[in-house]
Amino acid sequence: MEIYCRVLKAEDSRAYRELRLESLKLHPECFGSGYTEQSKLPKLYFEDCLEQGSTKSAMLGAFIGNELVGLCGLTPSTSKKIEIIQMYVVKKNRGLGIAFKLLDLAKCYLKHFNSNSLILTVYQTNLSAIKVYQDAGFDVISSQNGEIQMAFVMRT
Repeated sequence: MEIYCRVLKAEDSRAYRELRLESLKLHPECFGSGYTEQSKLPKLYFEDCLEQGSTKSAMLGAFIGNELVGLCGLTPSTSKKIEIIQMYVVKKNRGLGIAFKLLDLAKCYLKHFNSNSLILTVYQTNLSAIKVYQDAGFDVISSQNGEIQMAFVMRT
């Protein structure tokens, strides 16, 4: 089983939409957006970016064969940092290192954005995601007792 990652293109927009909505439906506790609201939109943010060929943001995809099994969105943030959003791996394919492959590609893609830092936030209750990010080399930059989210940064 070969796993490969690449930047999604316009022809991937339908598969992206399906996987993004699946992530929101199955794991609402992990995302800031909700399935109900997002499913009613004619175009999701990255779906539109893909179809318009936008270079402002990028959606990375992980594939097994022709099946899209993972997502990692990159969008510019403040201070020349790139924010990772919408990170998701299909449940049946977790534990195969897909998240690490997506994060490695995200690191390589920093040059496209003229940046050297990736940042992200994650809910403190999402322990498996926190472990992945820490194992991938991210450091906690913000976390206080009582906060819902933790912020992480990786500098290259």
